[in-house]
Amino acid sequence: MPVSAKRKEDSAGGRQRLLEAAAGAFSESGYAASSIAAIARRAGMSKSTVFHHFPSKEALYLAVIGEAVDDFGERLDRYFSASGGVAAALRGFQEEHLRHMARHRQVVRLIMRELQDPALDHRRPLILELLSTNFTRLVRQLESAREAGDIRRTAHCHVAALALFATNAFLFQHAGELAGLPGLGLVERPDEIAKAVIDLIYHGLEPDASNGAAA
Repeated sequence: MPVSAKRKEDSAGGRQRLLEAAAGAFSESGYAASSIAAIARRAGMSKSTVFHHFPSKEALYLAVIGEAVDDFGERLDRYFSASGGVAAALRGFQEEHLRHMARHRQVVRLIMRELQDPALDHRRPLILELLSTNFTRLVRQLESAREAGDIRRTAHCHVAALALFATNAFLFQHAGELAGLPGLGLVERPDEIAKAVIDLIYHGLEPDASNGAAA
């Protein structure tokens, strides 16, 4: 391997290790209490190496969130580009989103906790801008389905997208407690809960006779 290619590979590996270390530190201690020195130690590198990759702690923090957002965005696009219909795509989205949050548990907990922290008010617009990327992606996919006649013309795509994301966020935070409620043991099985949620969102609560065309 040429020296330049090896350096590039080492740099990419160091950046990833740093992002993982930062995700753990921010999740455990919060943004304010996590120092660059502590993150560098956790990643097994020097502070100067951290600043080689990121100009500031804030840039590193946003990169941690951005990486998780981008990872899911790619998966979301793949589900909707595959054939199988809107209901199948939504079930795939719902199941994958739950699994994505489980894979990025530290980052998701960090976001949920710190979006409510008044000390982070000045960073909230940047965080929300990152998070809105995939929300907008889902809304556009739903709008395309509406234009194609695959979902009803009066469907509010923004509210539908909100319902999907909000359901998964609530399940992520409270799956343990919800699993103890009668009839909700399936919340610990992403494929089953995704199927049930999308069946409800896609078909609604109307009697089958009035909803047969949508099925």
